[in-house]
Amino acid sequence: MAALAAAPISVIVFDAEDRLRFANAEMLRQLDMPADTVLAGRTQRELARLIAFRGLLGPGDPELLAEQLLAVDRSRPHRRTGRRTDGRWFDFISEPLPGGGFVSYAIDVTQHRRAEEEALERNRQLEMALRHQHAGIGLYDAGQRLVRHNDAYEQVLGLVPGTLRPGLTLEDVHRHMLARHGPDPLILASIEERARIDRTRPHEEIRPLPDGRAVRNISRPMPDGGFLVTVEDVTPLRRAEDEARHRAATLRGVLAALPYGVCVYDAGHHLTMVNDAYQRILKGAELKVGDHLLDICRAREAAGEYGPGVTAEEVYRRQFVYAETPRQRIRPDGTVLSVLTAPLPDGGHINVVADVTALHQAEAHAQHRADLLRAMLDNMRYGACLFDSDLRVVARNDLALTLSGLRADEMVPGAHIDTLRELQFQRGEFGTGAAAAAAYEARTRMIDPRARERYTRTRADGTVIEISSDPTPDGGFVRTYTDITEERRIRAEMEQARRVAEDANSAKTRFLATMSHELRTPLNAVIGFSEALLTDDRLPEEALEFSSAILEAGRHLLSLIDDILQVAQIGSGELPVQTRPLFLPSVLESAVRLVRGVAEVAQVSLTLECGPDLPRCMGEERRLRQVLLNLLSNAVKFTPVGGEVHVSAAPLADGSLEVTVRDTGIGIDPEQLPRAFEPFVQLETTHDRRYGGSGLGLYLARAFARAMGGELTLDSARDQGTTARLRLLRAPASISQEQTA
Repeated sequence: MAALAAAPISVIVFDAEDRLRFANAEMLRQLDMPADTVLAGRTQRELARLIAFRGLLGPGDPELLAEQLLAVDRSRPHRRTGRRTDGRWFDFISEPLPGGGFVSYAIDVTQHRRAEEEALERNRQLEMALRHQHAGIGLYDAGQRLVRHNDAYEQVLGLVPGTLRPGLTLEDVHRHMLARHGPDPLILASIEERARIDRTRPHEEIRPLPDGRAVRNISRPMPDGGFLVTVEDVTPLRRAEDEARHRAATLRGVLAALPYGVCVYDAGHHLTMVNDAYQRILKGAELKVGDHLLDICRAREAAGEYGPGVTAEEVYRRQFVYAETPRQRIRPDGTVLSVLTAPLPDGGHINVVADVTALHQAEAHAQHRADLLRAMLDNMRYGACLFDSDLRVVARNDLALTLSGLRADEMVPGAHIDTLRELQFQRGEFGTGAAAAAAYEARTRMIDPRARERYTRTRADGTVIEISSDPTPDGGFVRTYTDITEERRIRAEMEQARRVAEDANSAKTRFLATMSHELRTPLNAVIGFSEALLTDDRLPEEALEFSSAILEAGRHLLSLIDDILQVAQIGSGELPVQTRPLFLPSVLESAVRLVRGVAEVAQVSLTLECGPDLPRCMGEERRLRQVLLNLLSNAVKFTPVGGEVHVSAAPLADGSLEVTVRDTGIGIDPEQLPRAFEPFVQLETTHDRRYGGSGLGLYLARAFARAMGGELTLDSARDQGTTARLRLLRAPASISQEQTA
């Protein structure tokens, strides 16, 4: 009894009269009653209500709970588990006593209950996790029988949900797969391979399924002799791996095709990859995968790759100074390399090398050309300044500073034209007063300063500057400054000299005209007296001969004076011409008839070819006949004995008429042809000239032709004869055409 009183479980004993005979201290503690409380003698109903109201029977109506407790048959063993209102769990055990009555125990099983609940919760969570696991899991015992599996196990194997159940063997699972997929070669090969697997050792493989999926199968042995099978659909992973392999192959192809050398070092500075372009660019200093970067640098230093004074350690440290712009170095063979180093996420780095020898040479050539252009720009005789499309200075020479009145620190690259113009205005480069302000405003209001223009400006010191602007293809313009002060002075002097020369020429013309008129009076008297003497029969033969010579000389001198007078008229711009429609064949026949006698004396053949249907030309008959006589006289005069002179006329495609006088004479050197039309010029300048003349014939012929709206040209070569071409205007059809003699 003493042991029951001290037991850690509550104990109560009722006798056959349903009276409480014993209750130990643990019972009083659970009822939360003082230790000296006496419960003995109380009836079962009283104690049941006490226990119910004290919360030992759990939540609910105490009266109802007490009645449920009294309804228990105490004549038979009874056991139940209940939870008190304070949350603790108890096992209530009732055992009948031999003489009637019963004994009841209340054992605190809260810890065991909580452990069971936690185990159940863990099992529930594991079951939940297993059910939601995307990978299929199947647990087999030592006899290869299925113990447990999740839904994903059937899904991954391609089986209908509910096909598998505990107790099926691994062979049964394989049969279900065959039934589902049919005797597919992939399934048969998979089953055959799995039958040979040693399940006592870990195993892993990836197998394809007939539906195109890839499944990873993992088998792990269990301590009880069974094994755990995990099946996972790795189709996306396999595709990603295939894509990664494809991308890697593509990357390798790209690296192989790149014209740039690429090599990669890992975090330990060992070479992991190098492409063919790198080996080709650095021929003689090739790399090998696995080599350490410092060893590579030392080997290259020993081979003289870096040049004098550059150590391997210096180059090695430089590899880890990552810059955005590449470095350049020149190999011993003269190859110029551009090297760029960049870090990689894994701690390594990549090295990119490009052969820029051609670019380096082009840049050197461009720099050389730029230096030459700069030297040329600086040595120009005029100032030059180049502006871009934003009207800002790009380049200029020093002379541009001098002629624009700006300083070197003002006309700098980037300076805007408006700023420069403002500085010039403040310094008086546009002059002073209202005129300067107006000039400045006019330049400021220009719509487009890039337009092509040329103007002059007089600086404050009197220097005259000519400023030209010409657009450039890029939308900018180049402005040039030329000091034309001396040119203006020379031009003024030349203008003054021209006026003096014109005045002198006018005086000469007036003198020639006056002298011509003054000489004509005595000449007319000489000619008249000579003619009178020739009619006097009383004079001796010798006197008549002298008179004839005087008459001939006088007439020749009068003709010469007439030519000089005409030259004077041409020089003064007073050559009156009255053109009208002429019947050209008549004029030609008249001129040929006048020269034919001279031609016969000179034993030169003279022919005319001209049809009667030739269109009429515009001209003055007297002037035209004089032109033709001058041409024919020259042709006969310069043609040796037995030679020919041929005259023809024909219309041209442009509507004009052309008269051609062709001879077989001595000809003229082509370089002398322009001088043939100058007045008083004899192309034979020796003292023993064979041909006489004043040198005015061709000059007057061209002047008369141009006065009539025509043109006279010569084609000739030494000893090849001369062809004179007289082009005349065709008479309009609306003008009346008169027949001329």
